[in-house]
Amino acid sequence: MAATVSLVGAGSSTADPYAAFYNPPSTFDPQPGSLIKSAPSYAAVIPFTGANIDARTTTVMYASTGARNRPTAVTGSVLVPRKPWTGRGERPVVVVGSGTIGAGDQCAPSRLLRYGQAYEELAIGALLANNYAVALTDYEGLGTPGDHPYLNRRSLGTSMLDMARVARNPKFGVSAKAPVALWGYSEGGFAAGSAAELAGTYAPELPIFAAFAGAPAPDLADLARLGDGSLLGGGVGWVVNGFIAAYPQHREKFLAAFNPLGRSVLRDVNSYCVFDVLRMLPFVPTTFYTSDGRPIAAHLRKEPWLTAVNDQRLGRVAPGMPVLVSQNRGDDVVDPRGTDRMVRSWRAKGADVTVETMHLPVILPGTFLGHGVGLTSELQALRWLNGKAATSPKN
Repeated sequence: MAATVSLVGAGSSTADPYAAFYNPPSTFDPQPGSLIKSAPSYAAVIPFTGANIDARTTTVMYASTGARNRPTAVTGSVLVPRKPWTGRGERPVVVVGSGTIGAGDQCAPSRLLRYGQAYEELAIGALLANNYAVALTDYEGLGTPGDHPYLNRRSLGTSMLDMARVARNPKFGVSAKAPVALWGYSEGGFAAGSAAELAGTYAPELPIFAAFAGAPAPDLADLARLGDGSLLGGGVGWVVNGFIAAYPQHREKFLAAFNPLGRSVLRDVNSYCVFDVLRMLPFVPTTFYTSDGRPIAAHLRKEPWLTAVNDQRLGRVAPGMPVLVSQNRGDDVVDPRGTDRMVRSWRAKGADVTVETMHLPVILPGTFLGHGVGLTSELQALRWLNGKAATSPKN
């Protein structure tokens, strides 16, 4: 009999007929990548009209390893084209990590897919059109009980890798021998980069032939500096709540940095999606939130903040597969110099890294415009991925 782990489920909403699915059973097999349950689903193009993405879509719940290195239940979606695969070997599965989507359970990408509100549908549609299977993870704490450890290297990386494990199942229309690629932009780029670093030790059996990490925010110190006072400045609450979720022993020290307004921001944003940006005190600097009037970036230089930030930094482990990194030099949220440091570190350790650089100027800083336009790099990423799929020995 397999070992089991107990977990307390969350209450469900009667407004969403799928809500009960996100309640984990009281016990489940904690083996990373094991399937807990699945259900047929769909991905809407136009909500409530029956206009859906033409793919076999399944919502899954699987076991993974959380930010605190403990078994946790994570959900996601597997989408498989209805056309047969005509390329070499088995149809590859591309594991997609969503960009920043929020922290509320209603923000889970698999939920938003059913309402046509998951902006990753742009990438998903392109990947499906190129006949790849797609596995989209919700990450830890989105949809399921507990807080989402936003931009946590371990949590996001393991969620991606275990999504690959569970998706390679003929039950969903994917071969158990399917080659794997990792894909993401922004928070998704961070997740893909994290998974690429962790794969060699956490999931060495996975035949990962490529990884795309767009604007991956490899250093939270840079993000704290550039994001301060931006349109999504209240998103600092997602980072801090993620720290508290991953390092609960330091909860009071983290909270001590904030005044009553700051603490209210931390409470509120934990139930918001990125679409709630206008409710998150846009363009308000963090000096208004902190108890001593210093920006949050100043606090990150001392413990326990320093360790929490350093634990998430990318670039310390060389990915074992070819990686494409994209970055706009005029990105107003992810500092391209931090991405440069990550790439130099990976290359110094022997990694095969290709860089796609956009040279658009900084326009309207703090509005995320310079960050958002970087999404167009996914077109080049798709061409690069197609080349890797055609020549990889793992396919």
